[in-house]
Amino acid sequence: MKNFIYFLFLLPNFVLSQTITGKIVNNEQQPLSSISIEIETSKKENFNLESDENGNFIFDLNQADTYTVYIKEYGFIPFEQLFEQNKNSIEISLLKDETIDLKEVSISGQKPMLKRKIDRLEFNVENTPLQNLSAWDIVKNTPNVLAKDDQLSVRGNTQILVTINDKRTLMTQDQLKQLLENTEGSAVSAVEVITNPPAKYEASGSAIINIKMKNNTLTGYKGMLYARYHQSIYSKGMLGTSQTYNKNKWQLTGSYYFVNGKYIRKNLDVVTYEQQRTKWESDMIRRTVAKEQHIYNFASQYSIDSLQNIQFGLNGSNNPASIGNYKVPTSIYNIDTNTIESNYLTQNNRHEYTNRFNSYLIYDKKIGKHNFTWTNNFSLSHYKENQGVLTQLNFKDQPSNENEFRTNNIQDVKLYSTQIDYSFNADNYGLETGTKYSHVLNDNSLQFYERIDNDIVYQPEKSNLFNYKEQILAFYVSGNYKWNKWEAKAGLRTESTWIDTSSNNPLSNNKRIRTDIFPTAYLTYSFNDKKQLGFNYGKRIDRPDYSFLNPSKSYYNLYAYFQGDANLKSTIIHNLSLSYTVNDWNFEAYYRYEKDPAMEISYQNNADNIVVYNFTNIKNGEALGANLSKSISLKSWWKVNVFAMGEYNQNYYFGKTDEMENQLYKNDVFFYHLNLNTQLDIDKAKTFNVFVGYRYNSKAIQGSFNISSSQNLYTIINKKFNNKKFEIGLTFNDIFRTDRNTISTRYANQNQYFKDYRDTQYFLINLKYNFGNQKLKDVKEIKKTTEQNRI
Repeated sequence: MKNFIYFLFLLPNFVLSQTITGKIVNNEQQPLSSISIEIETSKKENFNLESDENGNFIFDLNQADTYTVYIKEYGFIPFEQLFEQNKNSIEISLLKDETIDLKEVSISGQKPMLKRKIDRLEFNVENTPLQNLSAWDIVKNTPNVLAKDDQLSVRGNTQILVTINDKRTLMTQDQLKQLLENTEGSAVSAVEVITNPPAKYEASGSAIINIKMKNNTLTGYKGMLYARYHQSIYSKGMLGTSQTYNKNKWQLTGSYYFVNGKYIRKNLDVVTYEQQRTKWESDMIRRTVAKEQHIYNFASQYSIDSLQNIQFGLNGSNNPASIGNYKVPTSIYNIDTNTIESNYLTQNNRHEYTNRFNSYLIYDKKIGKHNFTWTNNFSLSHYKENQGVLTQLNFKDQPSNENEFRTNNIQDVKLYSTQIDYSFNADNYGLETGTKYSHVLNDNSLQFYERIDNDIVYQPEKSNLFNYKEQILAFYVSGNYKWNKWEAKAGLRTESTWIDTSSNNPLSNNKRIRTDIFPTAYLTYSFNDKKQLGFNYGKRIDRPDYSFLNPSKSYYNLYAYFQGDANLKSTIIHNLSLSYTVNDWNFEAYYRYEKDPAMEISYQNNADNIVVYNFTNIKNGEALGANLSKSISLKSWWKVNVFAMGEYNQNYYFGKTDEMENQLYKNDVFFYHLNLNTQLDIDKAKTFNVFVGYRYNSKAIQGSFNISSSQNLYTIINKKFNNKKFEIGLTFNDIFRTDRNTISTRYANQNQYFKDYRDTQYFLINLKYNFGNQKLKDVKEIKKTTEQNRI
């Protein structure tokens, strides 16, 4: 073991080149290659490197700063076996015009998976078995993040933003899930959960989930071929490739994935009409076939010199045809005799087309300790749905008959935004300020046709045109300061919003202007390296998705439809939290208040036997909770991650009944969640890994909805061959098929529930072949804007 004492030499002239070069050797001055290196700055920037065949490594130096160096492992020998006596990291001060020749450094073990920072919790997955999963599965396994019915939430709140490298995504929840499912986990370095985002971030959303993708510092070429087979009730498949090439001043990364499969979702809907003494029970199985799904991404960076660069990228998805043919039998029971009195059969044939395109252009300039960035985003989204619904009616004491209607629904969204940011960073303090402008156009049309006397006739009274225009102008300023054991950060953001909406059926025209101010404040005190106490407060806003503003009636069948609200209010959110970290245990207590939260509320029209799903505002919501998280290394080859939370949550909503409109009701629950997983390295080379996890969600609420508990047990097995060039992964998800929910509403004369299963039990095979220089990291993909995520 004595022969494996490492020395780090910093070569001269690194200040002039704005880079740091280093070399890893043993005590006999022999170079050590393929050493995993992580360098973290006091500004929380991360560099992930690997020494080359001569033991050399290099990374960019932005300015004078403090750095911590981590060596993770050497060859097949785990780090913990090499350095049993010294696992503490040191801080190296790199001063301008000063060359440092270090004879020896103390080197830490692998960076902890969970790390508390002043304004976020970071979940590091690099060099862990989690990178064998998709980006979606990594996010679902992140502490503080909950996934229920494929909807992500943070501390139980669904009003969140998901970003990639601090840029928002132009997608709905389902489309975001699809993208992340088709994103390789090996491209993800960490996931940040920002429960109280600072002023630099757009004010939308209660919290932010930021997925940090790897960046690149080495030159050369690498490629990857990828195949996936997914077997649940039906099978799905994916083929893809990614390519990275870095040479001189250029960094280029591109990827393309082709997906084919059949998707299914099962629902059992039950509505009870007490006055009529009937119960309507519908058994719906949604089978959707998507033979072609194309997902693409391109990112590039050109370094003009060591202090300025230009980034350009585009990404998108195209789904030319999602075809669904649903047959939904509905039985109407007499609840006194429990016999079927009537029935009807709904046949829904639908065809969906989706095309989304995003692009960005960024200029970045550094001048000493100053940094200027100009960011531009442009996005297009086109969605088209054609639906044909045929209902065969067999009602008691009525002759059998049929009803047929068709709808054509089109949505087009165009978005442009531009933002200028400035930052100044010194050793103990920093300043950030900037401005942003965004412009959104959202055009919708719904055409409704109905069969009358064997002819399909256009029905203008059930059709609608809806147009939405939005402009936002924002300014922000934020500062941070460190002294002794204290660190403080505070910011202020203002956003002025101009909205203009028009609808012809129902007739509605709405113009409004509002200006909001969003303060943020953070304060931490570090007792020592292992203890830290923190406090933060922030005010946020959640603007509804554009589709939820459309007041058109979108019919699911003859007796159910969805309707948005052109007059939806934005939700104002106040977050307050107190955190305590000791020996890598992270404790947090928090309080959240939401004014006018927007969500889907369903109510039954008892007179017409119609169920209406309405996206609207409720009065307010409150949550008081606490959580804890810990990453535990039991052995060098065995790690356990624990996250647990509990919160008391209450919603005040305006219920709709036949007797009274907008009567105030209260719904509350004590919710708790457990995420427990363990990872085992079967061999010392860490080429054979097993990951086992368990998630539990107790009963939850959403407005008038009560959501039952659910749980999921899963395992992942991954093996690398041929010097890690070929990988095979096996995933078994929802082993006992317990990840399902019953969602119910019961108040006044409202009595309905539905059982929901989203095909979560599956078996997955991943195959991946790597070629080229795999030390390369991909070019960072820029996170998209707040407005993009609302499309």
